[in-house]
Amino acid sequence: MKRALLACGILIVLAVGLGPWAYRTLFVSGDPMMLPPFDYRTNDGWAVLPTEIPAPVWKDGWAVDVILIAPGASLSPRSESELVSQTMRSREQVEGLAESFSSVGPVYAPLYRKTSEQSDLTAALQHYLDKQNRGRAFVIATDHPLATETVESLKADEDIRARFGGFLRLTRHDSDDPFPALLNGDGVAMNLQAYCPEQYSEAAECQPVVRIGRQDGVLIVAQDTPIGGNNLADLPTWLEANVAKTAEPLGALEEIEIIDIRRPGDTDAKRASEED
Repeated sequence: MKRALLACGILIVLAVGLGPWAYRTLFVSGDPMMLPPFDYRTNDGWAVLPTEIPAPVWKDGWAVDVILIAPGASLSPRSESELVSQTMRSREQVEGLAESFSSVGPVYAPLYRKTSEQSDLTAALQHYLDKQNRGRAFVIATDHPLATETVESLKADEDIRARFGGFLRLTRHDSDDPFPALLNGDGVAMNLQAYCPEQYSEAAECQPVVRIGRQDGVLIVAQDTPIGGNNLADLPTWLEANVAKTAEPLGALEEIEIIDIRRPGDTDAKRASEED
């Protein structure tokens, strides 16, 4: 009898311990789900957004936003339950890292599909520039090289490039050059001159390294020096002296009714008789 009870106990322990593994192996194996593109007009497309809308440049002057392409923000679930768990875990991890970047400015951290990284990140950045930037300066923090197509707006638009503060390369390794900020379609590192503002005369100035690590299981910035160094700290002052602020957009034009102004005695009857 004791042996039977002991065997049952062992089976229960194994079932509890191996249950999640068995479920993933037997029922959740296979290719990742085909997820629809994220809609970055809604909160669902973002791991982190500012709690309050930052003031536009034409109201409060120059300030810096952070576009955070964070470790763990890419999703590749194989089931609906994995999608939920991956999304929750991604938001938890990114929130910790975003807190470290709050010393720089408000953080915008998109979620993206691992299998469609370029198209998702391109859409997220374009939405930010079109709807959320409001003329503010910004930096892009990333833990891996980005495709040049993702940041094509930096190359194409001089006004956007002028207020860009550079790429912040996130790394856990003790290296001054962990990876190139940009790669072309052939995987070759790109010259940053066409994507960075004129005040950065050297490539290193436009892609400073930011060391990250874990504290209590949460990603944080793990360095004593200021994020981005003096160039980023002095960016608002440099912009104030060298770059014109974006003007406040005009509101919607109201339709104005044009009234027929007449002199005293100028009636419809008088006009009709004159026409006859």
